Amino acid sequence: MINKETIEDNETAAQALYQHGYYISCFLLIHSLVESLLRAFLTKTKRESFNDLIVAYRQYLQREGQQNLTFVDELTKFNQRRNRVVHELWEKGYTDTNSKLEPACSAAFSMYGLFIEWLETFDPETTDFGFEYE
Repeated sequence: MINKETIEDNETAAQALYQHGYYISCFLLIHSLVESLLRAFLTKTKRESFNDLIVAYRQYLQREGQQNLTFVDELTKFNQRRNRVVHELWEKGYTDTNSKLEPACSAAFSMYGLFIEWLETFDPETTDFGFEYE
């Protein structure tokens, strides 16, 4: 179950990690927050993969008559980037991977905030779970 205090704690931790230059941890934490946001919005609580959540989100938008699926594409790219980060950790190690991740981490923060605002257009209670990152 999604817990407001946990969401707030993770958002605060992500900001602190970013400010201290721990971009890998920050990026992965934002990925986790986006996944939690999708789970809350779609009311999915099982062990669906991130890709499963994206598919469910696409289906939701299509049912709502949305033609522009920009966030579906962004979420797909975001998840692919997460997979590349993990792969680069195996190949190049922490220091090299972390040093190149600041722009992606910064963009992830922006995407997260915009996604919250977008989802609120469908369900104004989205922020009741604690998703309020600005």
